[in-house]
Amino acid sequence: MSILRASLFALVGVVFFVYWVVVDPTYEQTESMKDWNVVLGFSAAVLLLAFAIPLFAQLGPGPSVFQTSLFPAAGGAFVSLSNIVEDGLQMDWAFFGFVLGSLIVLVGLLVLTVKIAVGDRGGHRFLALIPAGTMAAWIFFVAAGGVLMLITWLAAAALALVLPSRTATQVSSTT
Repeated sequence: MSILRASLFALVGVVFFVYWVVVDPTYEQTESMKDWNVVLGFSAAVLLLAFAIPLFAQLGPGPSVFQTSLFPAAGGAFVSLSNIVEDGLQMDWAFFGFVLGSLIVLVGLLVLTVKIAVGDRGGHRFLALIPAGTMAAWIFFVAAGGVLMLITWLAAAALALVLPSRTATQVSSTT
């Protein structure tokens, strides 16, 4: 399971990086943003991230970290859908859904970072760098988001290979 989890984490970083390099995002609205390949590429990358966040949270301390991770994951799924409606179907009112979903992602990642950092008295506090790095990549996406996401999620992949997940630890301790 750890190899599959690590592969998903690495895929998240690579997909965001490739998207960022190919699209070369700007702060201005461009016609290429309404191109279906660009819309679906971004939506797929964000949806992939939404699946990866709860899987990463299983490496963290306690079940409350996993439960907290569901908020940014839900926000990511909402951003993905809103992006398709707004840019793909050109319904401008969905921009508010995109902003709301992005806010949910950012606040959820902030809470997740804090929960991981203060929730573990052991040596796993460094796990908080993954949601913090993801948050930084989200905020600075135009300038360096692809590179930050690549570094962050490759680090998450390496951690997934080294650290056992909480569920695997619980199973092995009961047997």
